[in-house]
Amino acid sequence: MSRRLSSLGLLVLPTMLAACAATAPAGPQRCDPVAHQALVGRNIGAVTLPAELRQRIISPGDLVTGDPDPARLNIFVDPKGWIARISCG
Repeated sequence: MSRRLSSLGLLVLPTMLAACAATAPAGPQRCDPVAHQALVGRNIGAVTLPAELRQRIISPGDLVTGDPDPARLNIFVDPKGWIARISCG
C-alpha cells in the first residue's frame, strides 16, 4: 500500500510543483519594423494594433520627444491620415 502511495505521489508532485512555479509577467510587445511594414499605404483609421504595443501617431508638424523607446512603434501619417512610414523608437 505504501509503495502505491509513493508511486502516486511521484506522479502528482510534478504537477503540483508546476502549478506553483512563478511565471514571468508578459512584458510589452516589442516593436518589429519588418512585421509592421505592411501598414505603410493604409489609412490610420482602418488600422487596429494590439493595445499592449506602445505606439505614437505622428502627423506633419507634430512635435515629438527624443526619448528612445525600442518597444514603441512610431507611425508617420500624411495630412489625410495615410501611413507614410513606420519606425521603432
